Amino acid sequence: MLPALQDVLLSGGDDRLVLDARSGRSRYGCLPCPDAGLVALGSSTASAISVAGHAAARTLHAHYTARLRDQSPQTVYASEAERLRTELIALCGWPDTGAVLAASGTDLHLLAGQWLKPDCVVMIAAAETGSGLPAALRGNHYSSCAAYNTLVPVGAPLDTWQPALVMLQPRHVDGSVRNPEQVDGECMAAVTQAAAAGQRVLLVLTDQSKTGLLVPGRATVLALQQRWPEQVTVLVDACQFRLSAASVRDYLACGFLVALTGSKFAGGPTFCGVLLVPARLATRHRDAVLDPAVGAYSCAADWPATWRCGQSLPMSTNFGLLLRWQAALVELQRFHALPQAQVSTLLTTCGQAVHARIAADPLLEALPVAPLCRANAGWDSLQTIFPFLLRHADGSYFPAAQTRALHQALMHGEPRYQLGQPVACGERAGMPVMALRLCISAPMVIAGAAGASMTGDALAALDQIAALGRTGKAVEGSLQARHQLPIQS
Repeated sequence: MLPALQDVLLSGGDDRLVLDARSGRSRYGCLPCPDAGLVALGSSTASAISVAGHAAARTLHAHYTARLRDQSPQTVYASEAERLRTELIALCGWPDTGAVLAASGTDLHLLAGQWLKPDCVVMIAAAETGSGLPAALRGNHYSSCAAYNTLVPVGAPLDTWQPALVMLQPRHVDGSVRNPEQVDGECMAAVTQAAAAGQRVLLVLTDQSKTGLLVPGRATVLALQQRWPEQVTVLVDACQFRLSAASVRDYLACGFLVALTGSKFAGGPTFCGVLLVPARLATRHRDAVLDPAVGAYSCAADWPATWRCGQSLPMSTNFGLLLRWQAALVELQRFHALPQAQVSTLLTTCGQAVHARIAADPLLEALPVAPLCRANAGWDSLQTIFPFLLRHADGSYFPAAQTRALHQALMHGEPRYQLGQPVACGERAGMPVMALRLCISAPMVIAGAAGASMTGDALAALDQIAALGRTGKAVEGSLQARHQLPIQS
């Protein structure tokens, strides 16, 4: 028998799913149920479960409960995991693909590393990606709790594999964007040095980063893979899922692994991920033996049944992962049903209004974002993450603590606004600063296509931010007095 729906939705992740005792929210500020009073503009961090998604999860929960009366949990989980893999592959439209399920984007990276065991990993700087990714890609436990209800020693290695790690810096110290050609040149040099020395390289293409960057460029990555086909494997970190099905197919056609989650742009609840594997890589690595320590993050049924690598893992279950993915699929299917031209128009209109509003206010300063260069220009060439800094009336920048406090204070107004968590973006005048992120999501576009004002919500949030910003330190003091939401760095 399954536990109650809410308990299952909160299971099978790590401590980021644990609810705060005071607020009843997760570390990301999300409830485990629909939050009608929230204007959700924070999908670069996490998305709240929608009404439609929650209903789909409830229906599937009842279905599982009925099946479990006469079938084992392992049998039900294996068949449902296979169904989910099939639906996700069909959604992307590239049938000759394998799929590995995992609770989070960080877990996907950890599994990819443990599966491929490269000698060297090249990736974007830690400030622009998930905080646990560098540890995960070096073969270390990144949290004290793993998805399969396992307490693990945070920071300790899973086994003896420990690759070299090279990080690419896409921004200058002041947060401005570096020349993409220079960053790509550094990527080229690092991969070439490792491959020429006979090392196997896992090259991570981040699409998109916390502040909406695509690093390194597709053309550079493809050239490196073609030059070193036996040594360079490319993993696209598309865990934001801010790309079209056509772009997913392009990456797979290039022979790249693609990591996706349903918990950001897609609008599903936190902790549902999938690693798409093109046929060539599946054939090459399907018989690899996974270390028993990987069982803390994955089970046999999370991998295609015909791959021997998954068979070395426990016959465990993670029904929370399946329910969260079902909630995300509802939104993904609705979004993919929209005409692409309509999606582009809605994103363009909203994006232009957001840019204009930020530019017109001396208390707000847009953090530069490089253009998104794709093989096929579509809606996903448009900006959907809008990072910006906060300034006082005298022109000085908000310090990090004040930015975090304002981010939390937005959650207490009427209406309540949820933005992407503040992200470190260098220094101004020798002081570390952080950017807030206003993010457009698939549910916003779906609502906009139905007549809702996604632009109006975004502009109203910026108005509220500017109003709170004018109060200066009073924002932080007001928040500390309420003690309702934990501040997460």
